[in-house]
Amino acid sequence: MDFHHPLFQSLALPLCIAFAATGFLRGVLGPVQAARWAAVGVAVAIVGTVLWVLGWRLMPGALTEKLPWVYAAAALLGLGLEAMRAGRRAQWLAAGILWALVLAILAWQPLPLKIGIWLLGLAVIRAVLKETPRRADAIAMLVLASFGLAALAMMSGSALLFELSLGLGAALAGCALWLWPVGRIAFGASGAVVALLAWLALAQATALLTPARPGALLLLAASFTSGSLVRWGHRRLRRGEGRPWVETLIVAAVAALWVAAALALAHWGGGVDGPAANMDDPYYKPRW
Repeated sequence: MDFHHPLFQSLALPLCIAFAATGFLRGVLGPVQAARWAAVGVAVAIVGTVLWVLGWRLMPGALTEKLPWVYAAAALLGLGLEAMRAGRRAQWLAAGILWALVLAILAWQPLPLKIGIWLLGLAVIRAVLKETPRRADAIAMLVLASFGLAALAMMSGSALLFELSLGLGAALAGCALWLWPVGRIAFGASGAVVALLAWLALAQATALLTPARPGALLLLAASFTSGSLVRWGHRRLRRGEGRPWVETLIVAAVAALWVAAALALAHWGGGVDGPAANMDDPYYKPRW
């Protein structure tokens, strides 16, 4: 068996690690503490997968070599916020500050563009963190957005970013099995912060290293409005929310529509018909 095959290292491995680690923490910590800390399992899977695929460089040079550092910093921040029982506003501010630092170190861009990307990231972070941790709505949006980003990266000619985005989505899916159809844990800061920063960093890498259309990436970011759109629809129709597991399916369906629109724009809009535009992505002769 080839342990570097993408079906293993970017699908089976993160999914199994996230599911097993989350279940282990839930069993060891008990129902009360597990509600706070079981989501650490997804952080373990996300960081472990990027280390398996990319390794670790003490002095990173290329953009992709900086990603493990971003993941590790986000995981530590999430653990710290969970330990301090930080509120949603504090989580949003802390994650926003880290996102600004990530933009500063990943690559050079004009300042106005960086500010715009930072504000977009703040909106994405807020959209996810305001969801109820005991429900699977937030993680469903993250799973769909990650798989959509993986598809966009592959269409844009980057096998590396495809694998990293696929691994992120698989890790989140493994954790989601503990939240849906019945919520047995909470998707708190210990898992949400690293997932958000990982997605934002991968989206930024896709924008910088591939010819992916900015509009497609914006549509993927818009998928994080799905939870708010569903609640707005309920208010407009003057009907209450249904069962949580049904509501999560509706949120996922709306997110899937955003993802489909992004991929349709990428496919028919032109601009993703060549290899990655920047050779900072070295993954053209993969080990598998």
